[in-house]
Amino acid sequence: MVQLLTKYPIVWQGLLALKNDTAAVQLHFVCGNKALAHRSLPLQEGGALLRIVQRMRLEASQLESVARRMTGDSDFCLLLALPCGRDQDDVLNQTQALKAAFINYLQTKLAAGIINIPNPGSNQPAYVLQIFPPCEFSESHLSQLAPDLLNRISSISPHLMIVITSV
Repeated sequence: MVQLLTKYPIVWQGLLALKNDTAAVQLHFVCGNKALAHRSLPLQEGGALLRIVQRMRLEASQLESVARRMTGDSDFCLLLALPCGRDQDDVLNQTQALKAAFINYLQTKLAAGIINIPNPGSNQPAYVLQIFPPCEFSESHLSQLAPDLLNRISSISPHLMIVITSV
């Protein structure tokens, strides 16, 4: 597991929010442009929170559009969200929250979560975070780009795949 953490470092830790639910997650850098993660994710000091406010249907045309944006390494950042916590009990609680409130919800809705993030001091979206529950799209990309990571975590932890792109 230590080798995987070295290969896929944590680039952000904080709360993921959807409606009235939250889950503590660590975002692991998988591939692409790491600078997009650093520019778009909220700073830890500001009470790091990512709130999903929109959904995108998991339809072929939408998924093809995301896949097209994932062709050039500088155009996207691929992250994996895993539950985290202060101790073993907290990790267990966060794991259940991530599975129940996020993964099951998005899978039931056949959707990905969307978060638009503006540059500091602006209201215009500069970045889009697309948050995918385990589905054919996310599993095929993860098995292609990080098979060692997917094999290791798929049996032990719920996860979300996050794609960050510029607007």
